[in-house]
Amino acid sequence: MLPFKEIGIYFDSNKKLVGVPCGKYPVAGGEYNIASLDTYLVLEPGYSDDELEQFIINLFNACYSKEYVPNQPTAIQKYTGAKGYVSAVRNYRYISIGWSETEDFAYTFRPMMIDKKHKGAFVDIKGISLNVWRYSNYIPIEKGALAMAFKYALEIANNHANW
Repeated sequence: MLPFKEIGIYFDSNKKLVGVPCGKYPVAGGEYNIASLDTYLVLEPGYSDDELEQFIINLFNACYSKEYVPNQPTAIQKYTGAKGYVSAVRNYRYISIGWSETEDFAYTFRPMMIDKKHKGAFVDIKGISLNVWRYSNYIPIEKGALAMAFKYALEIANNHANW
């Protein structure tokens, strides 16, 4: 198992969430990299903070459940039924969340925006990264911290959206 994971959460103007876990794929030299899998989980609007946190945890638990398969429709394409990625993400925004077992911060939330030069490509909102720190591997992260960080990242991504 790699010492890091990454999930992506697409959301629409109603705050419906479509989450995508990562999988590994082999690269040269026997190493591995990660990419989004073609599977997804959905969380309908009206969710509580507890449901939001469980959704995020379930996505991280789904990471590495299978290997990434190249040249397949993406999870968001499967969910929306769109033929291409640009069409699939047209009405969505995106938050990338990373997890590391080796860093002092356990989770990093990166709100993204659509790159105006490359339609359909999401890029970091310059200078914005939200970290949920861990004090020790033996002390769990405070209940509610993941939901609070996600809602703040969602607000930032919403402020950069042209719904």
